[in-house]
Amino acid sequence: MSEENDKQIEEDKCDPQVEGEQQDSGVRPEVVDEPETVAEWRDRALRAHAEMQNMRKRLDSDVENRTRARTEGLLSEFITLQDHLSLAIDSMPEDMEKDQNAKIFAQGVKAIYMSMEMLLTRYGVLSIKPKNGEPFNPEEHEAIRSEDREDLESEQIELIRTGYRMGKRILRPAQICLLRPTANEANPEQ
Repeated sequence: MSEENDKQIEEDKCDPQVEGEQQDSGVRPEVVDEPETVAEWRDRALRAHAEMQNMRKRLDSDVENRTRARTEGLLSEFITLQDHLSLAIDSMPEDMEKDQNAKIFAQGVKAIYMSMEMLLTRYGVLSIKPKNGEPFNPEEHEAIRSEDREDLESEQIELIRTGYRMGKRILRPAQICLLRPTANEANPEQ
């Protein structure tokens, strides 16, 4: 059988038609350069590039939103601590100044309060403290109660708890009491 194979190989070498086929098979295949195919591939590449850019922007936006949410959560916790320090300062008796140890303690609490205030300011947290006579703003104020008063001529607000904002975002609205003049003085005809 090997003699037959050897003969067949020698015959194939001599046959010019078979020899040309062997040469073609060793050469790289033809490159089809149709304009439609190139345009389709170019379009696919541009679309893939645009999709990658959009995905990168979405990921950056997601990371930024998560970071902002975590920062706001942490700063809200600091705001709560600052509220507690403020309550501690407000509840200190006035005669604490007489005792030297108590005076030092009060100064320490006030120093911590001031440090917290500076920290919040450094991160762009501003307080919302509406003044008397300022109109009620539902975007910044939260009315937790209302009172009718005879000594008022127009509606006013009284601050109960300070609110905070970071940029345009409200971290906590200012809690207020809505003071209204009594119905008899507001409308004397009734």
